[in-house]
Amino acid sequence: MACQVQHLQADSNVGLRVLGRPKGVSVKQPDLNAQSQERSANGQRGFSMVEMCTVILVILIVSAMAIMALQPALQDARFDSTMRQVLEQMRQAREYSIANRRYVQITFPTVGAQYQIVMTERNTAPYGPAGAGADVVLSTVPIQAPAQFFVNPASVDTPDNFGNASPIEFEGQNPGPVGGMLFQSDGELIDGLTFQPINGSIFIGSPGNALAARAITVLGSTGRVRAWKYNGVAWFQF
Repeated sequence: MACQVQHLQADSNVGLRVLGRPKGVSVKQPDLNAQSQERSANGQRGFSMVEMCTVILVILIVSAMAIMALQPALQDARFDSTMRQVLEQMRQAREYSIANRRYVQITFPTVGAQYQIVMTERNTAPYGPAGAGADVVLSTVPIQAPAQFFVNPASVDTPDNFGNASPIEFEGQNPGPVGGMLFQSDGELIDGLTFQPINGSIFIGSPGNALAARAITVLGSTGRVRAWKYNGVAWFQF
């Protein structure tokens, strides 16, 4: 009987070897191992150089398009900022004059290629009291390039109609009356020679760019200061 059992076991082992697998090993195991190795290889593969270059190229193209689309808005913001600079200087000059009971002169010099607005406290005669000392420069503010004091030839005068024959137009003169433009202690803007109220306009822009046109107007009798922006057809208050 033992011989018969050994004989049957041997035949079974032979049969298993004929089928191509050792005894006790599942046929599914090699397939599972192969699939696991394939998934592991795919997970570690990452991106190819071509794929990465394609993604970078797309990002660069989109960025360039965004910058080009934003360029007009950025440029417009620069001219708005320059207009605010001039507007704030004019208003500060008026407020300083009222608060300190002094004459404050506004000038618009060009130093080299730099356009400026200068605020000066006038202390010398006939503007300051006796013993007030020398004139004092309160502030010198350069305006931001590419903006400059400039009248766009295609634009009309502002609704205040204080003149637009020159970039700095006060009392119909360029760059204002001989005596200068001064705020006095009641807030009026006056001619420094006649001490009479004067109206005026300050134009900002850039050659070849009609939409860059900005303007500041001053009503002499009250010292009211307004800002204007040109849309290519007409002025509107900023």
